[in-house]
Amino acid sequence: MQSVISTVFEQHDLRLVALAALVCSLSAFAGITLLIHARRTEGPMKKVWLAVAAVSVGFGIWATHFVAMLAFHAGMPVGYDLPVTVLSLAIAIAIVGGGLWFAAIGPRPMDAVLGGAVVGIGIASMHYTGMAALLIGGGIVWHSPLVAASVLFGMAFGAGALYFAVRGHTLRRRLRATVLLTLAICAMHFTAMGAAGLENCFPVVAANDATPQWLSIVVALVSVMILLFAVGGTYLDMLDRRRTAAEGDRMRGLADAAVEGLVVAKNGIIVTANQSFLKLIEAPEADVQGRPLADFLGTAVCNALDERPNAPIETDLRAAFGVVPAEVILRHVDFAGAPHQAIAVRDLSARKQAEQHIRFLAHHDALTGLPNRVSFARKLADEIAHARRHEQTFAVMCLDLDRFKEVNDLFGHAAGDTLLQRVGQALLGTIEGVGYAARLSGDEFAVLLPDIGTPARAGRVAEQILDAFRRDNDMSTSGAMISGSIGIALFPDNADTDEQLMTHADTALYRAKQDGRGIYRFFESAMGAEVRDRRMLEHDLRHAVSRNQLRLVYQPQVDIQSDEVTGFEALVRWTHPERGEISPGVFVPVAEESGLILQIGEWVLRTACAEAARWKVPLSVAVNVSAVQIHSPTFAQTVHEVLLQTGLDPTRLEVEITESALIRDMARAITTLRQIRALGVRIAMDDFGTGYSSLANLRAFPFSKIKVDQSFIRSVDNNMQSAAIVRAVLGLGSGLNVPVVAEGVERPEELEFLRGEVCQTAQGYLLSKPKDIRHFESLTEGKTRTLDAAAQSVPMKAVG
Repeated sequence: MQSVISTVFEQHDLRLVALAALVCSLSAFAGITLLIHARRTEGPMKKVWLAVAAVSVGFGIWATHFVAMLAFHAGMPVGYDLPVTVLSLAIAIAIVGGGLWFAAIGPRPMDAVLGGAVVGIGIASMHYTGMAALLIGGGIVWHSPLVAASVLFGMAFGAGALYFAVRGHTLRRRLRATVLLTLAICAMHFTAMGAAGLENCFPVVAANDATPQWLSIVVALVSVMILLFAVGGTYLDMLDRRRTAAEGDRMRGLADAAVEGLVVAKNGIIVTANQSFLKLIEAPEADVQGRPLADFLGTAVCNALDERPNAPIETDLRAAFGVVPAEVILRHVDFAGAPHQAIAVRDLSARKQAEQHIRFLAHHDALTGLPNRVSFARKLADEIAHARRHEQTFAVMCLDLDRFKEVNDLFGHAAGDTLLQRVGQALLGTIEGVGYAARLSGDEFAVLLPDIGTPARAGRVAEQILDAFRRDNDMSTSGAMISGSIGIALFPDNADTDEQLMTHADTALYRAKQDGRGIYRFFESAMGAEVRDRRMLEHDLRHAVSRNQLRLVYQPQVDIQSDEVTGFEALVRWTHPERGEISPGVFVPVAEESGLILQIGEWVLRTACAEAARWKVPLSVAVNVSAVQIHSPTFAQTVHEVLLQTGLDPTRLEVEITESALIRDMARAITTLRQIRALGVRIAMDDFGTGYSSLANLRAFPFSKIKVDQSFIRSVDNNMQSAAIVRAVLGLGSGLNVPVVAEGVERPEELEFLRGEVCQTAQGYLLSKPKDIRHFESLTEGKTRTLDAAAQSVPMKAVG
């Protein structure tokens, strides 16, 4: 080691040594920078930058050696063999370049260590080859330990330099690697120079022919220029790459912002893809890059895209979870300076689902999910053709919900929709595997039962459907209950066409409703005329108000203790232009079923109030109100408007309701009655004793009057039970301070009984039949307070 130190300080021109050190440092820094840049570069440019690194760094190391050799005083004039000197330069470029290449492509840190050792070997090989270019006589005596030490120094420091170079790209690590590579060059060179013994050498070159020292400055400058050009080129390339990367990031941001999936491919291999595509297939980018495009689209689709660029193609995109319906289109683009293919991928899942939903809605009911009328008609036509070919019998059922309109009025349309869904589920659960159910419209359903064999089987299925409704009601927590009626028609027994089958099943349904609802009936030929007659009646009733076919008659209510008339009950009558007088018992149920009762009821209320407002005597007028009206949310408002428009004192109006109107929805009915009561209108309970829970109804609402049903009055003089009931009602009214009116008094004996029991008011044919109000003009004008002989069916004085 002492010989090495003495060689450095005693046999070298320290100024040139400093210049060599500068060239060495620049070479080391350039080598590390170029290595890092080459590692970051992909593709063919990696080899280009490795070649630049090999040439510039190799030349820099060789220049360091050459300058240091020119700074060395051998004690004699020396020259250099040009071919061998050039060979040493070539060795430096080749071996050092090989070490850099190995460190650049190696993925592991130990690959960089091995590459650094190769660089150290290259430095040593270049040095000893350069020493062989010295033109001196004799031979150099080499000190083997120092020779070995010089090679080890170069390998060790070179390995450390490249290890730190690839471990991180921070400036601190880069400077550390530069220092280590500088040490590798300098330690190897000066140790090797210390190992060279020139004692036995003699000059063979004249002093004038010796290599001048100023040549070292030229070599150094050339080397520095080469290194600066290399580093400058690296810097410019890095700027360009950063600009390209920034542009690429911007483009990638735009691509990721796209809703559609975008894939860039070259020669069928995916180069990159945006986030929309990655989300679509639910795969990370690492699993997509480098894979064939056919892995996701299939070979046939890829070929079609190549053959038809710019043309959309629908296909199934293979994703991590399965397949996704997609539309793809290919365009040729320039990407990263080279031609590529850009494939836009549009997710068609939503569109396919929408199309499927549209197809479903075209043939199914949106609310219940059952087939609709169109699907049922097609199924019925197919079944008729099938039954004819195989001589089979099948059944068609028409099902209609009982009082469904009242459910909507009472609980709202949302509850009505829920009820329809419950019906659909009950039907599906009952006929699954044995029939075909559909919703035709509103609350109308139909069921087709193929190949039933005997009518009894259709009856059993109908009973099972009704049982399913009852079970659903038992489990339901809502107030809306399912009640349905079913009509059944058979092919070919009842009809052999689809239209006739549906008509006859509907006719049987109507009979089921007439016979009590909640039951089923088979079609019978006698039903047709009756149904047609009822439908004609409903049709004519729809125009009865506008054609002035309805009129009101009035039946007096009499104080049987004083014989004074206290008011009238208004009753509606219908005079048909062809059928004549039609009983309210016939057309009122039709009006309630068809919903016409609201229109007719409002007409009766308005007409009666207008008539009463013209009377000079403030007699009361009673109007019957159906359950449908009471449960209508606008009924109280309608009463208020009628009173305002007619000017009738509200205390003169009396609204009569039956107990059946209360039990359907007690809470809503009571609310409506309280709103009417708040207007000043009196409320009477009609037909008391014939409904349910009469006492509970009296407790729930303070009625202004109780009307005893005529069924109890008719036998009150000879039936002890009826008499007891009437006495109990009269006592109840007295206890509650509520007046009691006896209806349907038709015999003198009934009237005498009521007078004996201190009944206050009565009405009936015995007192007066319902007549036009003109027959009671003397009462309404205040000329008399009692029924005169013209208005009485039996003289009042004769009774008693």
